[in-house]
Order: sequence, then C-alpha cells, then structure tokens
Amino acid sequence: MLPLAGVAFGIALLLGTGAYAVARVDAVDGRRALVGGVALLAVGGALAVAVPAAPGAGAGTADGTDASANASGDPLTTVEGRTADPLTATGSVNATATATVVAAASGDRITYRTASGSRRTVRLAGVDAPGVGGDAPERFDGVVTGSRGRTCLADHGRRALVSLRTLVGESVTVEAVTDRPAGPVAVLHADGRSINRRVVERGHGRATDDRYADAEEAARSAKRGLWSCGVVTNDRPLRGPNATGVRIAAVRPNPPGDDADSLAEEYVVVENAGRTTVDLSDWHLADDDGNRYFFFDGRELRPGERLVLHVGAGRNREGHLYWDATTPVLDNDHESLRLVDGDTDRVVKFSY
Repeated sequence: MLPLAGVAFGIALLLGTGAYAVARVDAVDGRRALVGGVALLAVGGALAVAVPAAPGAGAGTADGTDASANASGDPLTTVEGRTADPLTATGSVNATATATVVAAASGDRITYRTASGSRRTVRLAGVDAPGVGGDAPERFDGVVTGSRGRTCLADHGRRALVSLRTLVGESVTVEAVTDRPAGPVAVLHADGRSINRRVVERGHGRATDDRYADAEEAARSAKRGLWSCGVVTNDRPLRGPNATGVRIAAVRPNPPGDDADSLAEEYVVVENAGRTTVDLSDWHLADDDGNRYFFFDGRELRPGERLVLHVGAGRNREGHLYWDATTPVLDNDHESLRLVDGDTDRVVKFSY
C-alpha cells in the first residue's frame, strides 16, 4: 500500500498536468493555467510533509516485535549501546549468575568475571572484615583498644585476605547485587555454601546485620579469628626471679557491650606455670598506681592450674572467683598489673 503522502502528491501532479492541457486546447491564458498547476503541486507537497510515516517502520523485528525487548518481553538494560550484564548493570538487584573469582582486595571484597567477560568488584553483604593495615578497634566491639588492638586486627585482616584469595579461579554463584553509597554489595556462594557466612564463622569479620549474627556469636564465644583480640595473653617465658612460676596469663579488659553492664566478663587469669603447688594466702592483685584489687584468701594453685578472677559479681566455682566490683577496673587499651606476694614482697608484673 502506497503511503498517504505519496497519493496526495500524485493527485496534485495529475491536476496540474490536466490544467495545462485544458489551457492549450481552449486557448485559456497559459500563464493562469501554469500558476494554478504550480499551486496544486505546492498543496500536494505540503500534504506529503505533514502526514507522518506509518509506525513500526524499521523499528521492529521481522515478526513485528519491539527490538528493545528480550525473549521474555522485558526491556533490556543497555550500557553504551550494548546489552548490559545483569550482574554489572548499575542498580541491578536480585540477579543471579555464575561467575569466576579473579581477585580479592581485602577480607570482604572480591572481584569476579561473568560468562560475558564483564568484571565487577563487590563487597560481601552483611560482612565487615578488618583491613591489612589494621582498623579502629572500636569498630569491633570487645576488642582491646589502642595500638595493641589495631595491631591484632591488622594480623587478622591479613589472615582474612589470604583465606578469601583461596577462591581465586573458583566458580561462584553471585546473587542480590545491590548498589550502596560505598559501592555494590553481593551475596556469594561456593559449593552451595555462603561465602559471606563463612567469613563471619571463621572470625575473619563481623556481622553487620541479622543474617549472620548467630555466626558472629559462635565465633566470639570460641574466640576465633579477630575475636581473640579481646584477650591479651602473656606469651613471655618465665624469668629466673619468678621462682614460684605464678604469673598473669591473660587479661580481658574490654568485654562486648557497655563496660558497666559486663563486669563479670572483665577478668584476669592467674596461672601456675611452675612445678610446685603455690599457697596464695598472702598474695594480692594490684596496679602500678597502688590500688589493691583482690586478695586470694588461702587459695592454692597447683602446677598448670589457672584461676579466672572476674571483676563483677557472681558465684565462686571451681577455677573462677568473683571480686564483686561495681565499676569497671581494667583500662581498655593499657594497664600495668602486679601480683604481689605479701610474705616475700615478690612482684610479678604484666602490662598491656
């Protein structure tokens, strides 16, 4: 079928030709006929411009469907004139695809490549791992603060990165890519298991939402990974003057939550690293400022035995004593403690 504009122009042409022929036969003034023909041609041309082209011409496929729709009828996202990968398009959510891990920049950040060749770096959703240079200990509630806590977190940040790099070259399932102000986040699975959850379970990172809160709680209880940074341990060998072998083996100065509400979780561990039983009747715990915190009242400590002294209130039991303090005692980032033998004035020091 001819377009309407073409038909209009053809009619105008025929009328103009007819007017000229009549002028020749009937001796009508030729100039008037010529003017009339030109006017008719002008009208036809105007109609040709004014009438729009038929819709769909050149914009569809052979079967008449819209070329901008995919096989399911949904519009395709395009980036710079090409179809976008659902796992790399900005704002893509709830997309799922198989990808290959090509790099890990930190303990919670992975770069993957999809089957189409697209690459994207994402953070693990719901996870926060310390960096290899250390992070502010305050971000990880319960970790010793100050330089000791930062150094400990840096060590575990490196371990988290090494663990995540074992996935390089492995096939993973990427799902729920979501754009955030700090960058895209995603949930990844390998061999049917959540990589995000595994990072938290191993103590390589903390949970930032309820999805992995149970995994964090289990890691905290077991003091796995970075949660071991909440306890300062004494790994120095015994020195000659300490003939008894009694020493401070560990300190937990900053339990999770508000310090005033966690006094029973704040503690000092006293250990007998010697070979003979020690009578602690005249021993007490103090700090370098002269504050005396606890008297052992006739306790004995056998070789290899440990005694946990809890700052807050509680019921004494085997291996655990409570000194019923009503306010926090141990500083969260540095402290110098002393075990003093009142009989001999022997002093065993430990600082963190």
